[in-house]
Amino acid sequence: MAVSPPKRLRCAVYTRKSTEEGLDQAFNSLDAQREACAAYVMSQRHEGWTLLPDSYDDGGFTGGNMERPGLQQLLADVRASRVDVVVVYKVDRLTRSLADFAKIVEVLDNAGVSFVSVTQAFNTTNSMGRLTLNVLLSFAQFEREVIAERIRDKVAASKARGMWMGGPLPLGYKAEDRKLMVVPDEAGTVREIMRRYLAAPNIMDLLDELRRDGIVSKKLKLRDGSIRGGIPFRRGALHHLLSNRIYVGETVHKDKVYPGQHEAIIDRELFDAVQAKLAGRTNTPLAPGARRRVSLLAGLIRDEQGRPMSPVHTFNHGWRYSYYASNLGDGSKEAALRLPAGELDQAVRAELVAFLTDVHRIRDVAIDQSPDDQVNLVASFAVLASNIESMAIGELRHLLQRIELTVIVSRDNAAAQFDLPALTAWVGLEIDHPQPFALPLSTTTVAWGHEARLRLDPPAGKKVEADPNLVQLIARGFAARDELLAMSPEQAAAMPVTTFRHTERIARLAYLAPDIIRAILDGHQPRRVTARYLSRLGALPLSWTAQREMLGFAAARPSVFNF
Repeated sequence: MAVSPPKRLRCAVYTRKSTEEGLDQAFNSLDAQREACAAYVMSQRHEGWTLLPDSYDDGGFTGGNMERPGLQQLLADVRASRVDVVVVYKVDRLTRSLADFAKIVEVLDNAGVSFVSVTQAFNTTNSMGRLTLNVLLSFAQFEREVIAERIRDKVAASKARGMWMGGPLPLGYKAEDRKLMVVPDEAGTVREIMRRYLAAPNIMDLLDELRRDGIVSKKLKLRDGSIRGGIPFRRGALHHLLSNRIYVGETVHKDKVYPGQHEAIIDRELFDAVQAKLAGRTNTPLAPGARRRVSLLAGLIRDEQGRPMSPVHTFNHGWRYSYYASNLGDGSKEAALRLPAGELDQAVRAELVAFLTDVHRIRDVAIDQSPDDQVNLVASFAVLASNIESMAIGELRHLLQRIELTVIVSRDNAAAQFDLPALTAWVGLEIDHPQPFALPLSTTTVAWGHEARLRLDPPAGKKVEADPNLVQLIARGFAARDELLAMSPEQAAAMPVTTFRHTERIARLAYLAPDIIRAILDGHQPRRVTARYLSRLGALPLSWTAQREMLGFAAARPSVFNF
């Protein structure tokens, strides 16, 4: 009997390396991984294995999350049924997170795709193989966490010895053999800035003086030959310079100060005088529990007219409602803006945590740093993010004051910005970023009676509870439709006109697109789609596409449901 040839299995090789170091070599780690995987696929030709020509490589990406272009492309091809077997050199090349691995396995299982590790033999089609894989991934995740701890411990120990751990060079110094050496001309500029600050009324006047006299930030030549710096100081960068303890021969790690191994360029008396003036111009941070209620953004938020927005509250039926409202004490004729304090406080906290855990955005702002500095920054920001999620309001407020966070609210949107060097200094690292760093706050404008109100959208990925009033309205819509369809013409004519029109208007909601109804049941509708809004719609188009555009579901993907 003729033996049928084995089924052809398309094999995709995935490779990853955590840092970019060595990737410019002719034969790097990614090439070595791919060569080993290709050889393994070649050894399975008798089973019908065929190597796909596509490359799924992620050079310089951590295995701690799934935000990797190569991995996302691989999963997209798996969902599109273009891959039968995923081949990696080791399991930890695919991921170092158990939670992410569960998501990846779900995608592979749904597509019927197998998973193979060249150096670790196991079969994921049985329970023992899955147990083995989970154990290996547990060790991979443990190894990643241990590496992060070692890096943090190494930075702390080196700082305690007074060593400079890299980062942007401060004005007045140059780096030689990873040590700070004084640049006489720049050191004179630093002393001049310090003396001018003591004579100036405030930092803003000093900024104007420096800009007028052409005194700019440190100019650096990057590895690619481009020039960075050499621009007028901004408030955050100038404040960082004035408070930088490096200039008195010290090094700082978090809240601890150590004698540095470099030479001081500012005498202690001048530096202490500058710090005393800075402290006198800064609001004293509120201690947690100093008073019964602490407003997170008090003093940090203003409206588009430049008016401070103060915390206010009202009581209704025994409930306390807190807001940030424009201060009209300046005689402005513009109407006051008001935004729920709880929503805004939570939005700022959530978006700050989202930035601190976004490896891509961190790499973008630290693109000129060495790979080691980038790894240090990612690890330190991850620790800070976990702390922020559990910080008391007073403690978080202290951090926001230190990084000079500012929130500006207009009638159409809300935006926040902060000083990035101050944030990196908080975790004991240094980075040069002269421009204020933008922190997006997603908002929606909704109609409320005759007034347009600004609402904050929930952070991306946050679970939102369904609106019970809106769900009940949809249910009433189906009931009204069934009632009208069951009526005879005589019964419909006998109904009061107002009652018939109300029933007819509610019944239209039964003809919403299925994906819109599903989104409402899941609580994923746009913020402006409320029970009040839907019940007052004058007309609802029958076209599902027009419905999505009218209600803000234009980006939704239509799907079919049975009702």
